[in-house]
Amino acid sequence: MVGILVATHGKFAEGLLNAVELIAGKQEKAETIGLCHGDGIGEFEDRIKMLIRELDDGDGVLVFVDILGGSPANTVMKCFSMEHDIRAIAGVNMGMLVQAVMMREGTDLQELCDICEEEGKKDPVLLHKRFEELMAEAAEMDDEI
Repeated sequence: MVGILVATHGKFAEGLLNAVELIAGKQEKAETIGLCHGDGIGEFEDRIKMLIRELDDGDGVLVFVDILGGSPANTVMKCFSMEHDIRAIAGVNMGMLVQAVMMREGTDLQELCDICEEEGKKDPVLLHKRFEELMAEAAEMDDEI
């Protein structure tokens, strides 16, 4: 099973995984780490490396970070030289993480990374406009009856 690590600023990673587990249930081989005020970058990097080693059971680790160019992303990029199969995606959102936990059994690391990347490309939906569309469709159906 592909391991999953979510590394973000603050407690965002923890909250995100918690929300995903409400949908998908408690996850094995999934961990979070947050960079908080006062944390040293060296210690943060050491903790990420330790988590990658723990999560990799031979199928690799998919790492999600919050923003490209941030300290979590830059730190994860330093880990690519480790002797572990690692893929990483910046710009994590809940849809990506749900896909990752639901699809990771029986899916190899690269395929899982591709699935999550595609999920992340989906356009945001303006709910108020979607509601208006649904109401217009309902009105049209009423007119046809």
